[in-house]
Amino acid sequence: MMTNLKEELTNSLSDLIVFLSDYKEKINVNNFIGILEEMQFILQSIGTPQVPAETMIHLQKRYKSMFFPRDGLSDFYVFDSDAAYMKRKNEQFSLLIKRIDSLLEE
Repeated sequence: MMTNLKEELTNSLSDLIVFLSDYKEKINVNNFIGILEEMQFILQSIGTPQVPAETMIHLQKRYKSMFFPRDGLSDFYVFDSDAAYMKRKNEQFSLLIKRIDSLLEE
């Protein structure tokens, strides 16, 4: 069953919030979580399954605002002494980002 864009994006943002919640000690992570929660609130405020074009543009801008050059989400990386764990977590993060990127481009 295909879910709608609003639901899929809301769920993906939730997944990223849960993931980032394990790394609140890292620079800017609490700010990123706040932006993601704001994006979720905006989506939940929409009364229809469709996301209006102007709302999508606003969501895209909010999301992109977290990818600044230094200490942004583009620099986020999980370090751990367990190489397998570290690789798994960084791949999971990368997949979450790619999923949200593709949803915001629809």
